[in-house]
Amino acid sequence: MHVLTFVVGSRTEHWSDLFDVLCNHPDLHFSVIAADVSEATREDFDRLARLHTNFHARVVPHWLGEGRSGHMASVMFRRLALDDLPAEPPDVVHVIGEAAYLSTWQVLRLCRRHWPRVPTTLYAAQNVVTRFPLPFPILEQAAYRSVRMTLPITPQAREVLHAKGYRGQSSIVPLGVDTRIFRPSARTDSDGRFTVGFVGRLEPHKGILDLLRAAELVDCDVLLVGDGSLAAEIDLAGKRRPGRVRRHSWVTHDRLPALLGAMSTLALPSVEVVQRNVLPWVGIPLREQFGRVLVEAMACGVPVVGSDVGEIPYVVGDAGLIFPAGDVTALADQLTRLRDEPGLAADLAARGLRRVETEFTWERVADRLHDIWHELAATTTAAPPVFSAPAELMGEVRV
Repeated sequence: MHVLTFVVGSRTEHWSDLFDVLCNHPDLHFSVIAADVSEATREDFDRLARLHTNFHARVVPHWLGEGRSGHMASVMFRRLALDDLPAEPPDVVHVIGEAAYLSTWQVLRLCRRHWPRVPTTLYAAQNVVTRFPLPFPILEQAAYRSVRMTLPITPQAREVLHAKGYRGQSSIVPLGVDTRIFRPSARTDSDGRFTVGFVGRLEPHKGILDLLRAAELVDCDVLLVGDGSLAAEIDLAGKRRPGRVRRHSWVTHDRLPALLGAMSTLALPSVEVVQRNVLPWVGIPLREQFGRVLVEAMACGVPVVGSDVGEIPYVVGDAGLIFPAGDVTALADQLTRLRDEPGLAADLAARGLRRVETEFTWERVADRLHDIWHELAATTTAAPPVFSAPAELMGEVRV
């Protein structure tokens, strides 16, 4: 079974672990065509090609990159970038990109032209019903009519698909974690003091300042891992509480478990904000679409605390504590419980490990995808779905 995957944007490197595990299926030939990816992603592709004979990847030219526009929706494959297609049609085409992305429109148009009976699956992570400016709503609806199945990463993402008019098949396929890297280990702190940790972008919507205030109320240590616009403010907090507030710059995934091991608990106190990175007059609510670091912490046996924003409650399930976003006192209360009730902390850590093992390992995600694609490839007898988008809206853009 040949699955051809298209993906764009700097976050592509997050998929390398999944691609690695997928290639352990001996009946799967997995190909990737990517654009606007990081150097780390290119290195990962080279590594996977050396490791798996059934993996092939090609990075092609693009324009309107994410760095220029601030959003992956703008990335497009250059006109001749997709000319060198496989001689034989793939069994399935998978698109890692939202329905409204320009690159998604290009890929679905290409499939309609060259492989009209090949089933397509589409990744979906949007967890807020957002009305985009033209031409994006038209592209979005065209994609909904075209794809054979959508693969939302959470139940809320599936609800958004339905709210926007998608009526086809869907199956929830969450994000995963590499449990070869993220696994329980002994605490690495030397004095045993209660430490609340955070991993991610140091930006206002992550609730960093709420976490600092809550930690001061609890009188506990703080370890923040990441970079962002609040780095200087965090460093000032460290000067006010010497030795109690520490910031570590962003690290590669293989080094992150050691830092997680220095945390008594990991907190993700995100709040909802409105971003305007598509057009200044278009406000898009920003909520946590998944919270990958929660899964990574649970895989390491670290109990987690999260706000009730976005998909955090879904990811945490019964394996952590939830508090109302923006409520510093409630966050402090949850941290106090974990500090003062070691039995609760141990129980949540065990629940987190079980939740990861049953829901969020890349092996389980890969098996789920393999089964979906295998079934689609085996039952492809129906006429192809209709795909249309007014060409005049797209100007001179061509695949």
